[in-house]
Amino acid sequence: MSRPVPPSSPDTWPFSCQVTGGGRGLAVRHGRQRVAELAFGLPGEPVPGFTPDEDEVRLTRAEAFTARLRHTPDATGWVSTVSLDNHTDAERALPPLGVAVTLAPAWVGWSWSSDTEGFIVCAPAAGTGPCLLVGVRRGFFRAAQSAPVFLAADRRGEGLGAGVAAFHLAHPTGSLRPLGRHVTTLEFSSIATVDAAASQLPAWLPDLLVAPRDEMVLRTPDLGVTPGAGVDLTTVGTDALVTGEPGHRELAVHGVRGVQRLRLSFTPEAGSLVMDLAAERLETRPGGSASSAAAVVAGALAHGLTPEPERALDWLEREDWLGRGDVWGPAISGVIAQETRDPDLLRAACDAVAAADYVPGLAVIGTRLWWGTLRAGLPPFALTDVFDRATDDPLAQLENAVLRNLPEERWGAVASGFVNRLGGGLPGQPVGLSEADAGLAIALLRMVPEHWAVRRAATQASEKAEALLLCDHADRLHPALDGLAWLLMGEIGS
Repeated sequence: MSRPVPPSSPDTWPFSCQVTGGGRGLAVRHGRQRVAELAFGLPGEPVPGFTPDEDEVRLTRAEAFTARLRHTPDATGWVSTVSLDNHTDAERALPPLGVAVTLAPAWVGWSWSSDTEGFIVCAPAAGTGPCLLVGVRRGFFRAAQSAPVFLAADRRGEGLGAGVAAFHLAHPTGSLRPLGRHVTTLEFSSIATVDAAASQLPAWLPDLLVAPRDEMVLRTPDLGVTPGAGVDLTTVGTDALVTGEPGHRELAVHGVRGVQRLRLSFTPEAGSLVMDLAAERLETRPGGSASSAAAVVAGALAHGLTPEPERALDWLEREDWLGRGDVWGPAISGVIAQETRDPDLLRAACDAVAAADYVPGLAVIGTRLWWGTLRAGLPPFALTDVFDRATDDPLAQLENAVLRNLPEERWGAVASGFVNRLGGGLPGQPVGLSEADAGLAIALLRMVPEHWAVRRAATQASEKAEALLLCDHADRLHPALDGLAWLLMGEIGS
């Protein structure tokens, strides 16, 4: 089933929507370009004989419940409403009700949810143009997976994959009173920038990222606050002072709209975290370690973050990293060569980069080796040859632009696209962004030239995303450590 919608004004609503998939789906476009596809999951089976009309597109029944999906287009946007009716005279556990969002390749997304409030914002990966905002007008909204914030490469089965996210539209462990109705309404609108989605946040909401050894102040005199595991709360007058163990934690705020579940992220001290993770890796066999985990050991050694540098160097020297044929081998070997003053190993690392197929991040590793050859008094590595092999992958384009200090007029939009990808200054999490890609994007945004207009936004987005990534690692949610390795190796001069 594919149903067109009434025309809307392009001045106020530059997007269009079309019902798809027998009423289950909603395709959103900007002009002729696909933006995203929303797939609504209603419980039960379709009601026999139901005929969709202009508003109600799907009707299902699951034991005691009837579920409906309605769409209401207008000149300023779009409204989608899902409802559940309990037809019995007994309280019943709510059946699953949700929506999955799949982004088109040229679009990126960010979301924030607190059960009673939230949003999804879809933005152009190219960095310019209007953004689609899907906000919660009423009801329930929770990300199906709030941690880790970034998809783990070696735990992909726990998430939905790149560019995909799922959300609960009813409490997954909740119940509905006898003859009761549950309704969640999503309101679609257009905003100029990703950061404009901040209008959807509660006015009382503090910064949900807490700096190392700092506290969060929650000023909610009319709301009750309940700390979750690993969170301590102290009341001073009408203020609540909140501290917590490093990592992602939860706090419940009780108000007139119900209970809001906030994810607080207490940022660990980066150096201490890297030192701990490197020490943990030294207790394992090098041959059984992922190359990216070994790159963290090498990065820690290069940054002086290993309590036993001789042991770390010995651990690294026990494996032929170049023999693995991945991007990390030359990076690790370059550190070993620097520590042991081995020009032959440094040349071999340079040769490996020169012969490798281009992947995003290869030029970062090549630039580290170029610096290494200069420090060692060797002929400088032919870095230009690596740049010339860059692909049209967005990460490769950003890498090429910032490392070569190319003109902002041509490449600034690429950096803006990654600011969008990392959600600007918004709290929350990306729509299906891997930990490895996030780490490389953060490292590259830190290199955006100071004279570029996007520099401030790039710094804000990268610092926020780095803190979220460190919290992921404080909770040991990424065993392969790819993103953390990029944060370390992105410090070119180390």
